[in-house]
Amino acid sequence: MKDLGELCYFLGIEVIQSPKGIWLLQRQYALNKLSEYGMTGSKPISIPLEQNVKLSGDEGDLVEDTTMYRCIVGNLIYMTITRPNLRYAVGVVSQFMQTPQKPHLDAMRHILRYIKHTLQCGIFYEAKSQLQVHGYTDANWAGNVSDRRSTNGFMFSFRSGAISWSSKKQPTVALLSTEAEYRGATIITCEVVWLLKLLSNLGQLMDALVVIYCDNISNILLVNNLVYHARTKHIEVHYHFIKEKFLVKEIDLIHVSTEDQVVDIFTKA
Repeated sequence: MKDLGELCYFLGIEVIQSPKGIWLLQRQYALNKLSEYGMTGSKPISIPLEQNVKLSGDEGDLVEDTTMYRCIVGNLIYMTITRPNLRYAVGVVSQFMQTPQKPHLDAMRHILRYIKHTLQCGIFYEAKSQLQVHGYTDANWAGNVSDRRSTNGFMFSFRSGAISWSSKKQPTVALLSTEAEYRGATIITCEVVWLLKLLSNLGQLMDALVVIYCDNISNILLVNNLVYHARTKHIEVHYHFIKEKFLVKEIDLIHVSTEDQVVDIFTKA
């Protein structure tokens, strides 16, 4: 073994260290991929997908080079390591890897143009920020036009930077927007349990509650008031896992305005 000095580049991830904190980004990796796929001269764009885009599996002509499509999706998935803002868009185009069609390829090129516009984006972990974990949860009810399943989104920050995030379709169709939001809140509560165990193993014991921000008031009422469950009896019993964690003071669910809902980027274009 030999000492290569302070970490600055590893597997396509750039690490910039300073007294103020640590930056993680993939600028050079992104530049290499833009060059590889002929997108260096493309026009930058400010959003990862067109607003209100609704892609399905039965529109447009089939892509001739499916291997290229799958390779680009794989590269984009790797970029989400330091780019949470790509997670929703990449999740959308990755659903069509089996039989990609021209609209799906156009959407993927749109993402590459967005990456060109945001090459300097990454995650910053501030050196002297407060030792605290907090999360955001959101759901896009029946947003998928093919199967009408909802998309969950959540993100956790530790000190100043994001440490855990997700954008994923729910396994079943939610009958109400409240049900979709409640399922999403339960998923983030499971993540809380895992994160607290991980931090404990690293010697970081958390005394304060883990605060979760949600923009759905009905969701918060469900957790706080069992009587409110009268109209939501069809929600499966195991989703009341979040209620248990709330009662033992492990989490707290707090309302946040839609304008301040960070994880909108994990559920909408």
